[in-house]
Order: sequence, then C-alpha cells, then structure tokens
Amino acid sequence: MIKRLLPAFLALPLALAAQPKLELQPFASGFERPVDIAHAGDNRLFIVEQDGFIWILDSLGNRSPKPFLDIDARVRSTGNEQGLLGLAFHPDYAQNGYFYVNYTRTPDGDTRVSRFTRSATNPDSADANSELILLVVDQPANNHNGGCLKFGPDGYLYTSLGDGGGANDPQNFAQNKKSLLGKMLRIDVNAGPDPYRVPNDNPFVNDTTYLPEIWSLGWRNPWRFSFDRLTGDMWVADVGQDTREEIDFEPAGVGGRNYGWRCYEGALPFNTAGCQPAANYTFPVFDYDNASLGCSVTGGFVYRGSRFPELNGLYLFADFCSGRWWGTRYDAADSTFNTVLLANLTDFEYAAFGEDVRGELYVAELSGGRILRIEDRCADFAVDGAVSGSPVCPGANGGSIELSATGGSNPIQYLWADGVAGPVRSALPAGVYAVTATDGQGCSRVLSFDLPEGGTPDPVLTTDRPVVCPDETVTLTAANLQPPVTLRWEVNGSLFSTVAVNETVYTLSSNVEGTWTVSFFDSVCLETRTAELTIAREPELTPLIEGAGDSLVYNTTDTTLALQWYRNNQMIPGATQPYLLPTAEGEYFLEVTTANGCRYESNRVILQISTTMPEWVTAYTLSPNPTSDRMRLYLALDAPKRLMFTLSDHLGRVYFSQSRQGSVFDFPLELQALPRGAYTLTVQSDAGQWSRWVIKN
Repeated sequence: MIKRLLPAFLALPLALAAQPKLELQPFASGFERPVDIAHAGDNRLFIVEQDGFIWILDSLGNRSPKPFLDIDARVRSTGNEQGLLGLAFHPDYAQNGYFYVNYTRTPDGDTRVSRFTRSATNPDSADANSELILLVVDQPANNHNGGCLKFGPDGYLYTSLGDGGGANDPQNFAQNKKSLLGKMLRIDVNAGPDPYRVPNDNPFVNDTTYLPEIWSLGWRNPWRFSFDRLTGDMWVADVGQDTREEIDFEPAGVGGRNYGWRCYEGALPFNTAGCQPAANYTFPVFDYDNASLGCSVTGGFVYRGSRFPELNGLYLFADFCSGRWWGTRYDAADSTFNTVLLANLTDFEYAAFGEDVRGELYVAELSGGRILRIEDRCADFAVDGAVSGSPVCPGANGGSIELSATGGSNPIQYLWADGVAGPVRSALPAGVYAVTATDGQGCSRVLSFDLPEGGTPDPVLTTDRPVVCPDETVTLTAANLQPPVTLRWEVNGSLFSTVAVNETVYTLSSNVEGTWTVSFFDSVCLETRTAELTIAREPELTPLIEGAGDSLVYNTTDTTLALQWYRNNQMIPGATQPYLLPTAEGEYFLEVTTANGCRYESNRVILQISTTMPEWVTAYTLSPNPTSDRMRLYLALDAPKRLMFTLSDHLGRVYFSQSRQGSVFDFPLELQALPRGAYTLTVQSDAGQWSRWVIKN
C-alpha cells in the first residue's frame, strides 16, 4: 500500500479540454486510518479502519454510534501496511448475513481471511464471535500484505496477497507456484460445511506444480483491485518497488496470467534471472514513474453511476503521495486503452476507493480520516446551438449559428476552430464548424455543426428496369426538378431528340442501351445540374432441347437459370430440372428464366412414346436415372446377340464403349468422374440401334 511519503505537488491546469474535471466533496470525517469502503447491497457504506473497526455511514454521511464490527484485539496493525485491510459482503448478504475480511492477525502478523455473520437482531451490528477462519498465510515481513477482497461476477471470492514484504521480493515468492504470496486467489465460499473449496475451473487446479487456489501470479503488492460492475472485467493496481507503478487489466473470466514481478517492475526489466521469455508475462496497460509522479498507486473503480455521464466507463485511480488522479478508458472494439491525467489534487493520502450501490464513487484519506465523494464539477455545464438559414447557392454566405449555455460558471468563452470568438456566427458559407466553450472553472464542451450546401437539390434519374430483357420497354423518371425547368435528355453523349424537353417520365421500347443523362439549367444559382443512369440490355438466350428415345434434356451448366417444362402448353408441376422423362406423348418445350427476370422459350419437340420394345428385346431398364454416381443397366434379349454399348456427350465425345455377347446384360455405368449433364447411351446390333438419355446430376 504505502511505501514512503513525498511532498505534495502544486495543482496543474488540465490540458485536455473535453475531459471531466474531478472534484472531491466531503461526505464524512473523524475516522482513524480508513483503508476500505464497501456496500452491502443497500444505501449504507461500510468504512474499514486499519486498527480493526468497521463503521456504517448512512446515505447522508452520518456515522453509526457504535462500530459494526470491532476485532481490534485480534488485529496487528503496528506496521504501516498491517491491520484490517479488506471487506467484502456476500452477494446473498441480505439473506445469510455473511461478510468477509482480510487482516493481519496478532501477534505474528500473518494474513487471515475470515467470515463473520451479521447480528440476528441488529442489522447495524455484526457478531464478533461468529468468526469462521477460511485461510491463514504466513507473512515473513510486515509489509506487502495486499489485503483486498471482492466477490467476482462469477460469485467466487477473490483476494490479493503481496509478495511477503522485504525489498525486491528476496525469496521470489511472487513467482513461486507453491506459495500463496504474490498471488491473486479465487475460492468458493459456498461449499457447505467446508470453509471453502477450490472452483473446478481455477486455471491451475489440474497442475500439481501450483497451489490450486491461485488465480494469477507475479504480483508485488496488489493493494486494491475491483471488478467493472457492467462488464465483469478486473482492474488491479500493483504497487511498485522504486521505479514504476502499474495498472493491470484482466478480461472477465480470464485467469492463469503471470503479471511479471519480480522479473519486471511495470513494463521494465527488474530481476530477470531465471525468468521466462517476455511473451509469457502480461504487462500493465499503464505504468508511471514513481520518482517524479508519485510513490504508490491506489486502484479505484470503473465509474458506472448515473450522476456524471462524462465519467461513465472511466477507470479512476490515484497516487497516494502526489495526489495525481488518472482515468483509463478501455475500448473493447479494438482492445485499446487510453489513459489521461485528470487532476493534480492536494496530497491527502488517498488510500482506498469505494463504490456505493448506485455506482457512485468515494475515496478515503488515510491520515485525514475523511471520506470524500468523487464528482465531476463540469457535469452541469451544457452547451447547445441553433442553426438557422442556409446558403442559397454553393459558395454563398447565408447560414448562422447561435450558441447558448446552461450551468457552468461565468464567464463562458467560445472559441471557434477558425479562430473566431463569440457565441454567434452569421453569413456563413456551407461547411463544418467546430467550437469549444469553456466556463469560468475551466470546464469545456466541444460542439460541431454541419452547415449544408444550399441551392436546388441535384436531379435524380431512375428506371424500373436497369437491365432490360429483349423487346422489353423501360421507363425513365427524372426527379428533384425545380420548375420552371427545361430538360435536356442525352444517351451516350448524344441528344435524344424523341424525348420532350419538359417530359419527366418517359417510356422507351427500343434503343435503350447506354448511359442516359438528364440535365437542366438552375436559373437561381446559374448552373447546370445533371443526373446519370446506365441501362443494359440482356443478350438474348436461345435455349435448345434435345430428345432421345423417351427423354428430353437441356444441356446447361448455368445454375442461375430457373427452368420449367411444359406439355401441350400446360405447365408440368415440379418439372424444373434440365432433363425430363416424359410419361405421355405430346408437344414439349422448356421455359428458361434468367436472374434478371427475362423469360425465353425453347424449341418445341413432339414426342411419341412407344409402349413396345423391339421384338428381340424382352426387358430394358436404366436405374436410377438421373443419378449422381452410378446407374445399373439391365437388358434381356430373346436370343443371344453381340451388342455394342457406347456412352457419349452431346458433342460426340465417347466416355464408354464396350462390346458384349449374350442374351442378358446386367452391369453398372460408373458416372462419378463425369461432370453434370446429359449423356447418350447407344445400343447397337446387327439388327439396328437405339439411344436413351443418361442424366448425371
């Protein structure tokens, strides 16, 4: 927590105009070395004193007449960093009355994590005799005890332990997997009769080289950490040795990280003897030089209250010695962190932050014994602007902007980005105008105004069919025209004389391809305004179907086409494939529809289906047809013959040819290697030949 005291720095002006300006308002006083602030799910605040007392503050800052808990006799607080150090209320405290503390016990100063229970009769009092000891950790020195306690969003209890004290972690406890020192611990306190159990998903629970309670390691003295109540992310402030103070970030639920001490202090190497490569460690999202900016970092909270919108999402922390305050904002979209110096306040030894049930934040002064409420003094300062008029034509000066402020302290100064001062601007051309308004306390607001270009709007040329089917008409419509207007229609750069100069809607049935423009002369702003549109005509498609035996096929590989077969001018339901196996005689054709909605008819084929086979054929099947891999041919004859079987495509390319002798033929046709499409199977003998379609889908 505290290493040494430095003289207070003088307050410096803030450099960032749009950032909040922190202000600390007294809330309560009269405490002896307050080191923690917590709430129990209601409007009260609980203040932890280092000597072993916990007090209650009501919503107005009034302190209870008696302490909520007094364990002064059990607490060793002779060392500067010893004492009752942390407090956390069980998430179900309203029902079970459990709360947890971290303190260094008397007489040896070892860390003790214990559970106490609220009084059964008095909600403002705890039963000091109800202590259930969960954990005891030997402390070789009286400093670097950590001591923070928090319930995570997962319902488990987290507690921080420092490296055991002594300069430079002489026994390297922070990297020792079999020591709880220099670690963040995670335990389940809802384990029934046991004081606690280790959660099954702790990162090292199955690695016997680690103690299973360890959630993360490589800490020097993580005096204060917190969880973002909105996202569940963990923020830890780890106090440095002699050079760097650091802020670490851990996404919700991500354990098992090594934060580097004593191999690294902040982002700088410290003692790398026996250490792993740098890539194995997690480095801070922000660190600062404690020789010039302070001496000991005190971690805070991400602001999630409602009173100060400018603070929302900002992680606040301070330096114990210098009084400097920073804010870090995490952008989850690109995993970046932006830290700014918010204030350089008087050195009041800011020892601990606290959050009330509504998300408003407080800070405790160690020696001064005060509890202060954190506020943004700029919260009530607001600036608005009214835009009137607009430039009549491009380049004209016709717009005005008038600013007004509410809240804030006089005098309020307005400085525009172009160097002009004052709340009113007039005779402005089109453009973007930015202004910074600053009140008497230095609170700033930045506004931006977009003054649109004036004049008549640009014309718009539209069509109902940007891609036209052959012999289809198209309608052109010109809009955003300011009468009186004379139009000029052109196609491909030439005047289209058949369109009337005052016609805004025109239907064309021929010569529609090309780039169309419509323009008119703006008599107000004395300029020509033009709109452009390109129309394309789809190339005409001539689908051709072929017939063989009892099959019809359209050879295409274009999967964007929609197909529909017709018989005797009647649609055949469900016949939407490139092939058809007719079951009745008649006149057949195929309707093909393109992606642009253009429809084309194929040639027409009159199909006569014979119910008798050649007299010497007793049976003939191809099954299944169509198929994706293979089909079986079965052919029976009334007497043995020699037959030639040939499989070819529509271009005459032969894929299979075989001569066989017999009266029964039963064999597969392997089609796996062939592309999709229609193929012809020809059977030839001395007595004649016939063909059938073979469809590969």
